[in-house]
Amino acid sequence: MAQPRSSGSQPLDESGPAELGEGVLWDSVDRRLYWLDILGSTVFWRDEAGTVHSITLPHMPGMIAPYQPGRVLLATDFGFEVLDTATGESTTVAAVESDLTARRMNDGGIDPTGRVLAGTMSRTEDAGQGVLYRLDAERAVHPVLTALTIPNGIVWPTSDRVFYIDTPTRRIDEFEYHPETPFGRRVRSIDVSDFAGSPDGMTLDAEGNLWVAFWGGSAVRCFSPTGDLLETLRLPVRQPTSCAFGGHDLRTLYITSAYTGLGERRGELDGTVLTVADLATGVPATAWSG
Repeated sequence: MAQPRSSGSQPLDESGPAELGEGVLWDSVDRRLYWLDILGSTVFWRDEAGTVHSITLPHMPGMIAPYQPGRVLLATDFGFEVLDTATGESTTVAAVESDLTARRMNDGGIDPTGRVLAGTMSRTEDAGQGVLYRLDAERAVHPVLTALTIPNGIVWPTSDRVFYIDTPTRRIDEFEYHPETPFGRRVRSIDVSDFAGSPDGMTLDAEGNLWVAFWGGSAVRCFSPTGDLLETLRLPVRQPTSCAFGGHDLRTLYITSAYTGLGERRGELDGTVLTVADLATGVPATAWSG
């Protein structure tokens, strides 16, 4: 088993703390780093010059994805929306559970064909209340996985396979994937219950390895596609939430974190975005095809 090591992480310049940082994303077209503060209903981005911008939204965002230059797709507690970062205006694409005020959207991703998948959850994290939805290019929404609790990381190593995390299960499930239908059979599960913390957001590197943020575990861990632990990065934050490779060469790992619920235990860097250089090379994020 790989020995854990200090990540050598650094906080992102000019990045203030987020109560519930999430959804970190590198947009290779705009060359921007995006991330969210879910509880603060805010979208942040850092431009090529290193300046951090932000827009506070009328709805709580749980996921962000590339769309068009200067425009991003959001999954919010109203549904799917497009945000124009130049004007701050958001446009509804499709309402999802907008009448269920006790629920909200959480994490998601874009499949290799450009379809969006994002899950809903109970605001009080009630078991089995969440649904994973797919948004097609035609803007139709379909449920593809049900009985979730805290829907989180999702990545596609190939066009016919998907890895998915429902955090309280403390495992990473691999499913057959068919873009036009609900998930296929579960192929395998990577049990991570022996590790400190709970699996949250994740990303892929170019070798197909999974980099997973562990909420409450002060770490990002790297697993092979078959579940072997390859790397443990110790972090100076208690609640890492998501991670993504970015930068011009896709060799910087960006990690969001949260300070919510920490109270007096909150440290100086909790809630900030951390950076770790030269761990691996990532893969470009896919844009929504809508």
